[in-house]
Amino acid sequence: MNPNDMHTPVPVSADVPENVEASVDFSEIDIAPDLAEPAHAVTPAGVLPMEPAPIEGHLRKAALRVPEAIEETGGFTLFGRRIKSMLYSTDVAVIRNANADAVFAVYPFTAQPAITQALLTAAECPVFVGVGGGTTQGKRSVQLAAVSEMQGAAGVIVNSPASAELVAQIASIVDIPVIATVVRADDDAHAKVRAGAKILNIAAGRDTPQVLRELRATYPNLPLIAPGGKTPETILETIQAGANAIIWTPPSAQMLQADMMQRYRKLEGEGENPVPSIDPVSAGEVNPLEARPDIPFPDEVVDRMSAEPTRRTPFPRFFSRNRTRR
Repeated sequence: MNPNDMHTPVPVSADVPENVEASVDFSEIDIAPDLAEPAHAVTPAGVLPMEPAPIEGHLRKAALRVPEAIEETGGFTLFGRRIKSMLYSTDVAVIRNANADAVFAVYPFTAQPAITQALLTAAECPVFVGVGGGTTQGKRSVQLAAVSEMQGAAGVIVNSPASAELVAQIASIVDIPVIATVVRADDDAHAKVRAGAKILNIAAGRDTPQVLRELRATYPNLPLIAPGGKTPETILETIQAGANAIIWTPPSAQMLQADMMQRYRKLEGEGENPVPSIDPVSAGEVNPLEARPDIPFPDEVVDRMSAEPTRRTPFPRFFSRNRTRR
C-alpha cells in the first residue's frame, strides 16, 4: 500500500431530507437538584463548594458595596491587579468601609502630601491621587507627582486644563501611570496620549458616552475610565461605550449617618429595636442637614441633656475670692 494513500479522505455520501426539523423542548424537563446547585469539588477534606464563602467580621465589613453593574466591565490591569471600580472619595471613613478596587482621590484644593499620606494609610487598595493641572501647574505639579510616587500612590491624576507639556514632564520622572482628564475627543486629548498619559479619564458630563466611543475607536487598547452615573442603566451605557473601569461616587458619611438616624426613628416609633445597617441607595437621596447626623445619640438623651440646668463649677479654695492676703 502506498503510504500517501493513507491520508487520502474517503468520500462519504448521505442523503438528508430537506423537511427534517430538529427541536428540543426543555419546558417539561426537570433538572436534578444536584445539577442546579453550585459546583463542588472533591478535596481531601471532603466535597467542598468551588466558591468559598465570603469572609466578613461581626463589626467590620464592606458596608459600601459598588453597584453590581460595574462587574460587566472588563477592567484594566495595573501592576498585576485587575481594576474595574474606582471610588471617588477622599473621606477616609468611607474609603476604609468600601469594596472598590481602587480609590480615585481628587479634591478642589491644592494637592498636599499630608492628605495623600492619610489616604494611603486608610486605604486597603491602590490609590490614584490628584496632583493639579488647573490652579496648581508647572514645577509644583511635577514635584507633587514625584512625592506621591515615593509615598506609594498607584498613579497620579492631572485635571483637564493641564497641558500636554505638563503630562510629558510628569511622565518622564515617575514610574506610575499618569491619568489625564479630558472633556472632548479633540487634539488636546490626542496630544496628552502622545505625551505619555497611560490612562484617560473622560469627564464630559452627559456627553461622556459619545466621547468614550470616539476615543475607543482611536485607541482600542488604551485604558479609559469614566463616571457611570447613579443608575445601573447609565453604568451599563458607559461600559458599552468603551469604559474599562467605572468611577463610582458613594454617599458621604454624613448622608449615610442621616439615613441611618431616620430609619432608627422610624423603627423606634413602630416599637421595634433598630439594628445598625447602611443602605447606600436610600442614603443617596437624604439631605444630611435635615437629620443632625453629627449627633450619635438617641433623641431622648439629647433632649434630657438640653433640659438640665447648667451647673456652675465652684472655685477651688486656693482661688477663693474671699481669701485673705498675707
